[in-house]
Amino acid sequence: MATAIKRDYSLTGKTNEKAIALDDDYLEDRVEATWWHPVLPRETLKALMQRSDSIGLWRFGLWIVLLVGSGYIAVLSWGTWWAIPAFLIYGTIYSSSDAAWHECGHGTAFKSRWLNDLFYHISSFMTLREAYLWRWSHSRHHTHTYLVTLDPEIQVQRPADLLKILMDFFYLRSGPPEVWRIIRHAAGKPNADVLSFMPEDELWKMYWSSRVYVAIVGGFAVWSIAIGSFLPMMFVALPRFYGGWLHQLLGLTQHAGLAENVYDHRENTRTVYINPIFRFLYMNMNYHIEHHSTPMIPYHALPKYHEAIKDQTPTAYPSLWACYKEMIPALIKQTTDPDYRIIRDIPKTPAAPVIPTAVADQRVAAKTSENAVAQWVEVCAVDALPEQDVIGFNHNGKDYAVYRLAGNDFYASDGICTHEKENLAGGLIVNGCIECPRHNGRFDVTTGKAVKTPARKPLTMYPIERREDRLFIFVP
Repeated sequence: MATAIKRDYSLTGKTNEKAIALDDDYLEDRVEATWWHPVLPRETLKALMQRSDSIGLWRFGLWIVLLVGSGYIAVLSWGTWWAIPAFLIYGTIYSSSDAAWHECGHGTAFKSRWLNDLFYHISSFMTLREAYLWRWSHSRHHTHTYLVTLDPEIQVQRPADLLKILMDFFYLRSGPPEVWRIIRHAAGKPNADVLSFMPEDELWKMYWSSRVYVAIVGGFAVWSIAIGSFLPMMFVALPRFYGGWLHQLLGLTQHAGLAENVYDHRENTRTVYINPIFRFLYMNMNYHIEHHSTPMIPYHALPKYHEAIKDQTPTAYPSLWACYKEMIPALIKQTTDPDYRIIRDIPKTPAAPVIPTAVADQRVAAKTSENAVAQWVEVCAVDALPEQDVIGFNHNGKDYAVYRLAGNDFYASDGICTHEKENLAGGLIVNGCIECPRHNGRFDVTTGKAVKTPARKPLTMYPIERREDRLFIFVP
């Protein structure tokens, strides 16, 4: 059997330099994203994007009850054969914290930011993903999904390593390096790949967070040694290994065997129907095309979103079995032919890049009003911009965003996110902030200040006036 040459997936080096050069050209020309987006009315999207503390608290409350209950049964069974199934159930529920880490990281599990942050840090520790590192890593994953040497989260690299895939059903290949990375970061020693996507002024947070992880796990290890039993460790850290089978079973379906280096999530991402129990633990991430195309949709709305756009996406896999029946032969073939990929049934007429209907219907040719001072430019009618919403506006090739909060409280800023050049007109107003539709970064619409990572650089703000029933902004 011929041996395929292993591809370079590192985020540094010559291959990466070429990829960055190509991607810089792509970003330079990108407005409203080159990535494919489904077409859906703005009103429908806004309704689907709404977050809820009550729904989030109900879900996490039930999850905590199941975790504590299964843990209590596991303690009672310790020392008997019943401990095996008891701890398997506990470990499976514990390891599903990976889904909580993911959803809270996007800031969509709850409406309140503090609840998202609280559960994000708790679940990050539980799933052994250091919170600050993985926030920036996952941002890159959504920017460069399965672009080789740009995406730090390509789970199945080519040629496919089948042994690694099997071992990771118990986190035995990816887990030890991740633990070692946390230890290294606790000592303040990140590698070049980490430095390529972590902002320098965020490194100290990563160091101290890693030290907390090491201290907690170390404390449980000392406890186990002191009592002469590894029972304490069965409840912290170890569950990610012995209970990680479900995370691997479901996580592999996201991208494995599909295309690399494409700008269409329908080619590199899957949607698979699974049973309600798995959906609960996985927080609906089986609707993965939907999640990648519009990360602002919270987990509980993904099934409805899927129904709304399924005519624009490949046919969803009817079951895990159907997915694996196609994926396993593909991964085997990739052991000798890294260029092989599964080709999905993408609709023949691709959907156009998304422009919210509020923008598309109301965007007008920029013109200077006869009664306006020079450089005061008419945007639209006041009624064209609903309360708590945003509208896009283009003047002389430059994009602007115009916001309306309560009543007649209007603001205007640059229309492109300072993080990854995404059009903010597709975003959502959340507590007086505009949330970027790509990475969920937020800006205060009254000041332009970046208030939630990965957004860091502020937006430039512009004067705006209401003149009778029209809106005007002052542009340089």
